[in-house]
Amino acid sequence: MKITYCLRSKLKKWFPSNPLSYLGWLGILGIIGIFFAPIFTPFLLFFSFFSYSKMKADELFWENVRRASTRGFWTTFTVTAVTMLWLLIRGIRQSWFGYAIQRVVIQGTTTTMDIFSYSQYIIVFFLMIVSMTLMISVFSISMFKFRRQEKRMLEKPESEV
Repeated sequence: MKITYCLRSKLKKWFPSNPLSYLGWLGILGIIGIFFAPIFTPFLLFFSFFSYSKMKADELFWENVRRASTRGFWTTFTVTAVTMLWLLIRGIRQSWFGYAIQRVVIQGTTTTMDIFSYSQYIIVFFLMIVSMTLMISVFSISMFKFRRQEKRMLEKPESEV
């Protein structure tokens, strides 16, 4: 009985009532990404979600989450769409004017490699990293801004309202 009560109180400390703070655990993937896969390094930004553990998840909080996530989505969507359109135009232009081919020697075997396709893959790789970083950053900055506005409204005297 006492063990169950102790365990329950520890779990409440570790896993607070605000479910948005659970996303902070995805930051561990960012730590793994530092050592093994660089594409996972934007996951380090998920550690910022631990800051929501002490916040009460009321209706205003969820409204702010909805507004911030909408901003993050549309910002990322716009950047990704523009970049993909640029990559499409770049690819069409390259196909009209020919490909840049370079001969590469790998373990004594000569092979040809399309440099243009390789550069496209590198650009898409960085686009994935930038889009995830941008989405989490816009969300976090928006939530910070909304929280400051909420605190400012609460601090105003009733005569000014």
